[in-house]
Amino acid sequence: MEARYTTFAAAIGWAVSCLLMLFPASAQGEPIDVGGHKQLFVDGRFIAASEGVTLTLNPPQQRGERILVADQPWEQDAHVGTYCSILREEGPNGPRFRLWYDLMSSGGLPGQGFRVVAYAESTDGIRFHKPILGLVEHRGSKQNNFVMPTGDLEKLTIGGGSVNRDDNPDCPPAKRYKSWSKFYSGGGFRGGNRLWYSADGLRWHLDKTVPTGLRAADTQPSWFWEPRIGRYIGYSREKPPRMGGYNESDDMLHWENMQIALKADREDLDALKSWSNVGSPLDFYAPTVFRYAEAPDIYIALVPIFYHWRKSTQRPGLILKRDQSAEGKFQAKRKLSWPDSFDVHLMTSRDGKHFQRPPKRQPFLRTGLEGSFEATWVSAFGQPIRMGDELWIYYFGSNFDHEERLDTNARRLEAVISRAVLRLDGFVSADAEYAGGHLKTPPVVFAGSRLELNLDTSAGGVAQVEIQDASGTPIPGFTLAEADQLNGNSVRMAVSWGGRTDVSSLAGKPVRMHLRMRSCKLYAFQFLP
Repeated sequence: MEARYTTFAAAIGWAVSCLLMLFPASAQGEPIDVGGHKQLFVDGRFIAASEGVTLTLNPPQQRGERILVADQPWEQDAHVGTYCSILREEGPNGPRFRLWYDLMSSGGLPGQGFRVVAYAESTDGIRFHKPILGLVEHRGSKQNNFVMPTGDLEKLTIGGGSVNRDDNPDCPPAKRYKSWSKFYSGGGFRGGNRLWYSADGLRWHLDKTVPTGLRAADTQPSWFWEPRIGRYIGYSREKPPRMGGYNESDDMLHWENMQIALKADREDLDALKSWSNVGSPLDFYAPTVFRYAEAPDIYIALVPIFYHWRKSTQRPGLILKRDQSAEGKFQAKRKLSWPDSFDVHLMTSRDGKHFQRPPKRQPFLRTGLEGSFEATWVSAFGQPIRMGDELWIYYFGSNFDHEERLDTNARRLEAVISRAVLRLDGFVSADAEYAGGHLKTPPVVFAGSRLELNLDTSAGGVAQVEIQDASGTPIPGFTLAEADQLNGNSVRMAVSWGGRTDVSSLAGKPVRMHLRMRSCKLYAFQFLP
């Protein structure tokens, strides 16, 4: 048992050191007020002691669906790009999924083709329709679904957009939707990132103010209104080297309090040191950061990490050579080089500024098999969408890398929007070994009358919950001897003692939970009315 505890302690050491800074009260033994809110095991905050338990990253299931590709006549000779956004909105006829996707031809830069934000929508989140909107002219026609930019596409180019709905209660209806977009040179515009606004998400207007306070800005940022501080929080990619910066603003135009929040650390660099012949072997790209809607104190970052640790001529690939004809078709020829590829890693935070990574640092979204549409590049975008007891995570996948080399097993170039599915709250779990384990929480104070767990024991696992007082003494009526065995797989499994679920007599008092588990995964707990 001691060996297992030592292994676990090492695995979550990264979390403990950060939590002592972020939560000094709980570190000193004062109870954590969990109220009636859901609490996730994304870090070590609710693990005061344990044996035979490890924190485990749980990647979602990448479904391999080609949900959206460039397939319309006005998208000829273009492909989907990585900077996309998606929202689910409720309407009188049910849910509507709204997708703003990056579309580009040739180099996607002024004088090298075009790059726009196009629009599609769906009622089920899988089958998307591309309406002809008649808003943006391209090649002499407005018969397309383009929404941004609204000027001459031959002169003005933006790198996708980070479309989101502004939840600021003081936001005027005319600016309910905003997009914080990267601007390339062209059209006489200044500023690496600019702000667009819209009343309906379709008809967009460019704010003439050049944003200030950003040290630098590149690729696709992410942003949201944060009621906890009454301000906007924005995450922009800073360079060099490429990192994710935390910023605050009252209007999304004047930014301040910038600090680096997402970056490669010494462990990243040391892991690649013996393999690399370049100075900076990896970059943190477009930071997709969101406040997790199911748990108010959790921030999730899905970070595309760009690996380019070696430049050599040892691995065959296909270079995409774009001609400059009107069709802008892709041609391929062989080139020897190492690929520059992306996968997605998960990071979590309790304050939106200080992020940690789960033990072992495995990818959250992985590149696919050779020959697949996601063989060399995956990048998540937007906040996951809850569908029942699932989270749908939309992502971009391609079979060409950052240097525009095609996967050697590819039959044709593919750039696709696809979907990954995760269990509700399922990012990280506290996993008990087959031989069994224990987990004890620090003192907590709750509001409610019953306790539920997000728990998966599969067929052969089991769990029991004992409630103790703040000193660790079992409370009569809630001891392990009285605890019912929990077996099953549920995001809301009721905890009981001799068939009783009522814990209201303990509400408002400092208590600890002692969980005895075997061969199971614990994702979250919540006290409910």
